Amino acid sequence: MTNFFDQLPEPAKQSKLQFLKHVYRGFRPIVNKKFTVESYPDLTNKICIITGMNTGIGYEVVDILLSKNCTVYGIVRTESKGKAAKETLLAKNKDTKGALSIIAGCDLSDFNSVKQTGLKIQELLKGKEVDFVIHNAGLMSNFNDRSNADGIELMFATNVMGPQLLQAYIDPLFLTEKKSENDLKRIIWLSSLAHMAGPSPYGFNQKDPKYLDVKSRPHSSTLYGQSKASSILQAKAYGIRHQTDEKYGIQSVSVFPGILTTELARDYPGFVQKFWNLAFYAPKFGAYSELYGCFYPDLKTGDYVIPFGAVDTPRQDINSALENGVCLKFWDYVQEEIKDYLPKN
Repeated sequence: MTNFFDQLPEPAKQSKLQFLKHVYRGFRPIVNKKFTVESYPDLTNKICIITGMNTGIGYEVVDILLSKNCTVYGIVRTESKGKAAKETLLAKNKDTKGALSIIAGCDLSDFNSVKQTGLKIQELLKGKEVDFVIHNAGLMSNFNDRSNADGIELMFATNVMGPQLLQAYIDPLFLTEKKSENDLKRIIWLSSLAHMAGPSPYGFNQKDPKYLDVKSRPHSSTLYGQSKASSILQAKAYGIRHQTDEKYGIQSVSVFPGILTTELARDYPGFVQKFWNLAFYAPKFGAYSELYGCFYPDLKTGDYVIPFGAVDTPRQDINSALENGVCLKFWDYVQEEIKDYLPKN
């Protein structure tokens, strides 16, 4: 770790008032009535890659994208679930000028699986240009002792390392100049209100973000918080590292979609799931948040989108990481950890 996280700059101080504001907005979101589905552009001949589209927010996002004539490539883990979702979505959108293809077998916690998925994407989309990338898939676990095959804490592997690796294979298709000044090209990194629970400072464990020592792991909420704080750092760092705004007119943003009745709570006890489903919002509202990140014209790289269509500031020390270079150090750390699986250019 010494090469990456020694002598980091002093972070901004955290604010209890900001924490309360974020929690309030999680339970009482801003409903953006001025920028709705009707405001989204026609997406004929536009291509979107999205992970985790067979259920929850991802399913609702694809439903809307198809209604706008987008060509969608859905990345899923289980082929049967992907095919079932595809059949239902195409039946709902019989008049779409778009299309939906499923790329199955992607386990974001298994880096060889991610690599093979990336190679499939490159083969399937050869000669095409991708307009939107939505890293929607994720894991929220009630357990702190789960690891991938390499011993890496499972949520960090799934929510952070896997998406960054997959994006490296998408980049040759995505990092292309816009066809016109009015075109939108966006990449979405899925965050959460839970980023507020990430370790201090900067939202990640500077001694070992992978938490290889299982006995030293904190509560699962802190681990999940770390993975969602990481998405905020990745959004800004990706834009800086690839000069997305200057070279390609691409904005890279993180999105907290909302507190929603998705399958994220599947690891929790039944009574928690029952309360969750009664208290929170349907997945389609999370789709509005993600698609605000895709289509709202006045966003800039590093913006943190909150439900259901607004921009706010993440936890203050994490926000300072977007300006003082810590986000870049974090990005480079993950790149080093996944280097054996990266494309050989």
